[in-house]
Amino acid sequence: MSKIYYFAYPTPSTGGDYINIEHVTTLQDCGFPAQMVYPGERAQHEKLPRNSEPINEVPFTNEDYLVIPENDAPLINSARGVPSKVVIHNLNTYYFLDAIRSLGKLDQEKFDTVLCVSRVSAAMLVDSGYTGSVHVIHPGLPDYFAPSKKRLRIAFAPGKLPIESGAVMAAFRQMFPEHAGIEWCPLMNLDRKELAKVLGESAIYAAFCNLESLSLSILEAMKSGCIVVGDHGGGGAEYATEHNGIWVRASEVTKFSRKLAEAVNLFLQDGENNRMSSNGVRTAGNFNIENFRESLSAFWASRIRR
Repeated sequence: MSKIYYFAYPTPSTGGDYINIEHVTTLQDCGFPAQMVYPGERAQHEKLPRNSEPINEVPFTNEDYLVIPENDAPLINSARGVPSKVVIHNLNTYYFLDAIRSLGKLDQEKFDTVLCVSRVSAAMLVDSGYTGSVHVIHPGLPDYFAPSKKRLRIAFAPGKLPIESGAVMAAFRQMFPEHAGIEWCPLMNLDRKELAKVLGESAIYAAFCNLESLSLSILEAMKSGCIVVGDHGGGGAEYATEHNGIWVRASEVTKFSRKLAEAVNLFLQDGENNRMSSNGVRTAGNFNIENFRESLSAFWASRIRR
């Protein structure tokens, strides 16, 4: 019987790590023979799905599938020697293209397909000249991302653009002294449920995204009822409109600050049920667990015998 193995790092830390975990737990719930494998001998088992085990203990066969990340060039190269077919889970096409630039052509019989998290990501890959199989599976947002009692607070993730986020915060306080007392809440070192709680209570999410394939953080903020202001990093082009967010490049510091002031005034005027937040919640609703489950199951049902 074919088996599905998703490669995992021993300690999950990124959004991509958690998307992979959701793939495996969903497949297990649907009755597929799926599990995670990790390098080394130890992993944080409380964060990884059940039955996860070291990769060097797995007896791979040519009927199995190994799913690996897109940004680890040594891992992609070493996967050529694994008996199973290989699926690349492309969570970011920018990183994928950077990783494969020195690897030469990928054997399309060996590398069965590339999974993408968005149509934007898939289109970029095809447009760049990749001729192999490409398939899109949108992630599903857990139900614990939801609006709760809002307060006038700006949540933001400074990790990718720390200089820009710091500059916008300083400019906003200088340009709008009447709003200088508004709390800015950096989203750092939080697990997903803690993140959801902060977003659910925050009126505004300042987006400092960069080189994204989907901008999952923005969708999480939308589903949590935040007014989203800022840069979707390219990946948000799949769903971003003038009705569900206030979009501006992160490098446009003073313009970004003015847009934040617009969001503050909108919240002060219309409260947590303002039109922008409501439209964002509806947009994020398209990325639900049911759609994700159906798409993921259909993909794997066409490839393995259960």
